[in-house]
Amino acid sequence: MGAPSLRDQLREAVGLVERLRAEIDQLRADNERLVGDNESLRDRVAALEAEAKKDSTTSSKPPSSDPALVRKSRAERRAEARAAKRRQGKQPGAPGAHLARRDPDEVVPYRPVCCQGCGADLSGAEVVGEVRRQVIDLPKVELIVTDHVAYRCRCDCGAETVADFPPVAKAPMCFGPEVRSFAVYLLDRQHLPVERTAELIADLLGVDVSTGWLCQVQLEAAGKLRPFITELKDRLAAEPVVHADETGTRLRTTKHWMHTVCSALLTLIAVHPKRGREALEDIGVLGAYAGTLVHDGYASYDYLEADHAQCHAHLVRHLKEVGQTDQYKAWTSEMIGVLLAAKTASETAADSAEPRVGRHKAAAIRRQYHACLAQAFDLLPAGPPPRRRHQGGWTIYQRQAWNLASRMRRDAPDVLRLLDDTQIPADNNAAERSLRMVKLHDKVSGTFHSLEGAEAFAAIRSYLQTAAKHGENLLGVLRTLFTDGAWIPPPRLAGT
Repeated sequence: MGAPSLRDQLREAVGLVERLRAEIDQLRADNERLVGDNESLRDRVAALEAEAKKDSTTSSKPPSSDPALVRKSRAERRAEARAAKRRQGKQPGAPGAHLARRDPDEVVPYRPVCCQGCGADLSGAEVVGEVRRQVIDLPKVELIVTDHVAYRCRCDCGAETVADFPPVAKAPMCFGPEVRSFAVYLLDRQHLPVERTAELIADLLGVDVSTGWLCQVQLEAAGKLRPFITELKDRLAAEPVVHADETGTRLRTTKHWMHTVCSALLTLIAVHPKRGREALEDIGVLGAYAGTLVHDGYASYDYLEADHAQCHAHLVRHLKEVGQTDQYKAWTSEMIGVLLAAKTASETAADSAEPRVGRHKAAAIRRQYHACLAQAFDLLPAGPPPRRRHQGGWTIYQRQAWNLASRMRRDAPDVLRLLDDTQIPADNNAAERSLRMVKLHDKVSGTFHSLEGAEAFAAIRSYLQTAAKHGENLLGVLRTLFTDGAWIPPPRLAGT
């Protein structure tokens, strides 16, 4: 067989070149894919590192979740106190506090038996002075059992009529309002678990109570609070400034949300399976609210027609998180200073009974605010980041900085609203304090076992926290609830 012709050789060469070109194209595609995967993995690692660096100072995480290296030791706190030239305990010049003397129910006299000098008998000696010490104690707790007897009387007409029992005599055998209010106080004010509450009552009163009875008492209290909750919602809807927030809780294995709407003297807590707009509408306070709503910037509040004010404490935490990247430290630190200056200016004007911050001062703060944002955008790539994360082009740190700067530029009127109304606080701490006991309940007592139980807890906490803001005795208002009906807060005075 003869050698291949020149044409055949050329054909083979062309085929080889085409195969090599196809392989090169495939290798290029594989290389581009691998580069993209590498960038995606690099961004994911950066995102995980950023998440791991978060603590209570840079995010909404609770201090209890901080790693040990972030938490301050007792020695460090003492060193900081010494550095601040403030010793622990009572400060020099501060008024002391001690138990006040009361009118005694009983006086027990004591006479010395013999003279400390010569040893003579002092039984008949003259009394020339006295020293008193008062002991305040509780009497031994004992049950008081009262038989309520309803007589049946027969009329001349032959009909028999039985007298009515008082409301406290609900059944042939039942506990009275003192025991019921004390049980609710332990469960919903002191946050004792149901089993431990039953144990304490049994030890104290010498009578066993079931956990089912305790749960039923909570539901009874919540039922009596319906007029109070209705009044509370009406009052909050008329407040000039309210705070709102939400936090997750567990109902068995299902996540629910505890929502709060509160003011300086009123607190409403409600539970709902949803977090967003549906929950806000069902709770029924904010739908037609026309005042100023302070919140943390959660997007579900945006649809409300109220004026909005955003919490500076949340923004400061986000700024500290972005400022952990050296490139953005300058503008975030400066922005934190601007927010603190706005807070100080608003509080100073409020102390002087001014309705708003002075025009020149407010304008200067606004100029500084927008100058910081311009500085932030100068450090970032042009245009918005890609919609999909971890696909290259933008790092997680650039995306975080862009998101925060864009939000603060878009919501600048809400962030700086406290300059126009000195009634508006710089933070949303009032709402966070309202929900703090929800987290304590979850930690101590565990999850709720039914929606009715969670709703009862929310109603009772609303009642107790509102009463506490008015300086009421909490055990007393619970006692009133089981005897005369729910305590209602006094109407808001004009100008307060």
